[in-house]
Amino acid sequence: MSDHSSNQAAMSRSRQPLYLQLATEFRRCLDSGVWPVGHQIPPLLELMKTYQVSRMTLRNALSVLEADGLISRRRGKGTFVERRSNAAYSLSLPTSWQEAVALSDVLGTHRFVESERSAKQLPAFNMACSGKPASSYQYLCRLHSSDGVPYCYSEVYVADKLFTKHRKAFLAQPAASVIARIPGLTISESRQRLTIINASFQSANALLLQPGESVAEVVRYACADGVIIYYARLEFPTKFVKLELDMLAR
Repeated sequence: MSDHSSNQAAMSRSRQPLYLQLATEFRRCLDSGVWPVGHQIPPLLELMKTYQVSRMTLRNALSVLEADGLISRRRGKGTFVERRSNAAYSLSLPTSWQEAVALSDVLGTHRFVESERSAKQLPAFNMACSGKPASSYQYLCRLHSSDGVPYCYSEVYVADKLFTKHRKAFLAQPAASVIARIPGLTISESRQRLTIINASFQSANALLLQPGESVAEVVRYACADGVIIYYARLEFPTKFVKLELDMLAR
């Protein structure tokens, strides 16, 4: 099958408008370096031939990238890839409890998405866990950011007794940061799972994404004294995320 036919087949399987599919494909070209910073992207006629779409569809797709500051059109010269700040487009997902705390320390709590409320039980998370649930939890739904950029939508459950005792700190800081600094509290068990999912309406709105756009979902818990004191479900825009592992780490 030719590249042109493959492109058409892939696009025909999606219900998303063609121009948004193309915008996603072009972002991949930018992120992977196929279209390097400072270089001119292929001309419209070449892109029309490659993707077998109309000029108008291509213009709409490129307008999405231009609105995000990823490309710029220069009259009489073409369309060029703009330089982006590495700090604003790179987020290393944590692979340990210590790294999760470190990330929480730099992702400030931007605002509450909705009011706190009490919950009698945790959502099913289907991970190995020897800890027992607390009798009740405080639920917090938040948006976290770095330098004003929304990076993480979170739903967090903190054991009610722990939350009540440190309420002021939990309301002002990310939960993992608070828990890590409670004197005498030792995390005995912690695990997390990473899955790529589609953003919901609520998280997409908070993270400035299109509904259904991909996000990296991280589900994690932490136990102390045999009790699950913390559970979190976090969504990170995949365009910011990287996962780097030491393949020889022991």
